[in-house]
Amino acid sequence: MNLNLTKMTFLTLMIYSTLMSISASNWLSMWMGLELNLFTIIPILNFKSSIYSIEATMKYFLIQAFASIILLIFLINKNFLFLNNTNIMIILPLLMKLSLMPFHLWLPSMMEGLNWISCLLMMTWQKISPLIMISYLNIDKNMIFLIILISMNSIFGLNQNSLRKVLAMSSINNSTWMLIAILMNENLWINYFWIYSILNFLIIKMLNNYNINYMNQMKFFNLNFFFKLNMLMMILSIMGLPPMLGFLMKWMLIKTLIFNKMYFILMMLIILTILNLFFYIKMTYFLLFNFNLFNKWFLQNKKNNYNFLMMMNFFSLFFCYLFIY
Repeated sequence: MNLNLTKMTFLTLMIYSTLMSISASNWLSMWMGLELNLFTIIPILNFKSSIYSIEATMKYFLIQAFASIILLIFLINKNFLFLNNTNIMIILPLLMKLSLMPFHLWLPSMMEGLNWISCLLMMTWQKISPLIMISYLNIDKNMIFLIILISMNSIFGLNQNSLRKVLAMSSINNSTWMLIAILMNENLWINYFWIYSILNFLIIKMLNNYNINYMNQMKFFNLNFFFKLNMLMMILSIMGLPPMLGFLMKWMLIKTLIFNKMYFILMMLIILTILNLFFYIKMTYFLLFNFNLFNKWFLQNKKNNYNFLMMMNFFSLFFCYLFIY
């Protein structure tokens, strides 16, 4: 991506619009920040213009504009809607912007037409404003049960072959964890979001470098042993298996839920994640069970930029345990 003046302008405006939403003192200013974010992300999604990216951008614009209109109507008529708890009405358009169930089906179909850098922005940066706006609402704890029960999205990713749709379903599942984390403790959410963003960045960087879009393309990388090893590590990490960095973000939330005796929520989250593991294991099938023949000197003198990241990913939990405890 060539960072010329136009692209730098839109990227700066995107960052500014998110900061405007999360630091505003009233809801109308937050809504204005969301609108500014919508108008700046549309050119960013079309940096490498194609028929598919234009279609995906149109889907994104229609969904976000519809959610913004509903949010504005609820904010203007907040005093005229004779409801005991208007926060429930405000959270619905924010869930639509966040692509949580039952408003989630637009995200996988939209991400299918985007390039990998735009997918990374959709899965990380675009979640910041709606999540923080939800955290400003006074939500009863019983509302969390409803959010979890409508977030059973894992079954939609079981038959997908496209890696973009698999990562989109994974993003929806992790959004549920982030939603519970930000309602429990904002520092917990910040740690979760940073680790999740780093893991997504590493996976998308590898898929982008090798131009991999579908699961069955992974079996053509018979010669690149280090690519398969690194990819396996990253998939295991974002699955949340214990020695990896991805387990740390879920471990913090699990401990917080146990301390607050919210066992039902914890059980629901873990069951959803176990269902989610199935299509991660499908991704590892072509990496593990496609046996390769290569010469032993292939392992020597190979330039590989991911070795340090792989070791950091694997040993991070032990270091964190030493530092924190």
